[in-house]
Amino acid sequence: MKFSIDSSVYVPKVQEPHVICSICGKGIDAIASAISEPDGSYSHFDCVIQKIKEQYHVEEGQKVSYLGRGVFGIIEMKDGAFTILDRINYESPESLHQMKNFVESNKK
Repeated sequence: MKFSIDSSVYVPKVQEPHVICSICGKGIDAIASAISEPDGSYSHFDCVIQKIKEQYHVEEGQKVSYLGRGVFGIIEMKDGAFTILDRINYESPESLHQMKNFVESNKK
């Protein structure tokens, strides 16, 4: 099977800005995978997961999961099914929109 590449299609590349994680203080390599904080700063996805685990005292058998649209959840698995024990609205719709605009504005 042969594949051809259509050279007329232009895919813009994201010019990654130099952003520092507000939780760990290290650089964020992929801004599109960062989470925006309430104060407008950005954090690594994994740093946010760890922060939520600590703040919500996640117990054994439970885990933090991203549910989408800026919402995280405390999840518990029992008998092959999962239950959402708590929903955490971490990113506001406004900050999520600002993040998308920020990423779009850095495409070249």
